[in-house]
Amino acid sequence: MTDSYEIPDEAPIVCTIRPGADEQAMMEVYRGLFGAGFLGGERTEWGVRWRFREDGDVEARVRRQADAEAGCCPFLRMSVTVVDATVVWDVVGPANASAFLDEYVQLPRTVFGSVEVLRERTIASGMTFDDRRQSSRFDGFGALVKDGGAELGG
Repeated sequence: MTDSYEIPDEAPIVCTIRPGADEQAMMEVYRGLFGAGFLGGERTEWGVRWRFREDGDVEARVRRQADAEAGCCPFLRMSVTVVDATVVWDVVGPANASAFLDEYVQLPRTVFGSVEVLRERTIASGMTFDDRRQSSRFDGFGALVKDGGAELGG
């Protein structure tokens, strides 16, 4: 397992997921991950590290969610590894995403609130939403797809 990462250059802190049903679908996937098998998480100098108990399809679900997240938030880099029966999901962000990452590490707790409140918290941390989000949708199973069906992640 890698304990440190090269922090990427500064990048726009932009998400392209469509508001409404797509946001809700992504939050449901997160709720499922954090509701069962979640062992803990921490803020690191390079991002966020979450740990899950390797059980059943947890690794595959974490990988799909990491791919979906990378598809709608291209400023983030994802790494999923398995170490000693633990699925480790590292989320690496650029230095200018520090406030966002401070908020993101709280997701295991905040995801169980409303999508609207979570969106407001995310915007307050420096995230912006781009109109390109209108050309993609989240399928609710861990994949962000273009409206024509071409997969953008997972």
